[in-house]
Amino acid sequence: MGELRAIVTSDTHLSPRAPEARANWDAVLGHVDRTRPDLVLHVGDLTLDGMSDARELDRARALLDRLSVPWYAVPGNHDVGDNPVNGHANDETITSEGRQSWLDTIGPDRWAINRAGWTLLALNTQLFGSGLAAEAAQWDWLDDQLESMPAGQPTVMLMHKPLSAPHAELATAPPYRFVPQPARQRLERWLDRRAAPLVVSGHVHQFRILETDARRDVWAPTTWAVLPDRFQAPFGVKRCGVVSLTLTADGQTRASMLEPAGIDQITLTDDIPDPYDR
Repeated sequence: MGELRAIVTSDTHLSPRAPEARANWDAVLGHVDRTRPDLVLHVGDLTLDGMSDARELDRARALLDRLSVPWYAVPGNHDVGDNPVNGHANDETITSEGRQSWLDTIGPDRWAINRAGWTLLALNTQLFGSGLAAEAAQWDWLDDQLESMPAGQPTVMLMHKPLSAPHAELATAPPYRFVPQPARQRLERWLDRRAAPLVVSGHVHQFRILETDARRDVWAPTTWAVLPDRFQAPFGVKRCGVVSLTLTADGQTRASMLEPAGIDQITLTDDIPDPYDR
């Protein structure tokens, strides 16, 4: 069955307002051309403001299609809108219309593929707590996936927001950083029923690997720009890059951060559009 080699990208924030994001994406394209992985997996925030301007999704789709290998993507909060904060909707909360723009332009917001003896399963984490019909449909779909997967088959779950972290970190995190409760707990119970699951996410613009007895969590860095320490404390590596991910036929994983040739190391400043300021 061999092994699967993937490049994981996240938080590209492609937009005409961020030409430096496009330049760094070109560096990623060059890296993929040279190394020829089996897949590219994008774990969200493809655009800077696709949730408000569907034209950004159109432009980003054209840039995804420049990849020389197959790609799969899930949406982030900048693409479709975010989870309600503490159960209350606001102007940035996901809507059915925002989600539909992603479906029409980029493709499914949840999917499952089987490669090299692994199941790669992706979710739209922005739906959790939204109350949209698509949220309930996604939970039903996830339960169906669990029932249909072969026993013991290793699983990768891909999502935009990280699932978890040490307890003290979760207790002090802003509400938008992680998958919200009670969805977080429900997903962790779901993963407890899988063999040695791997969770891959983005959102925090930092590379990090968290190891527990039950699970391995990999956070993909941004390809665009890291956030200064005054806005966000370091949890891992604050560098622009991608993750090289290898899944082996015997259920093992290897993950490391790479900085493609030509990628600029950018830190958010006053002259670069703030992704959290709309």
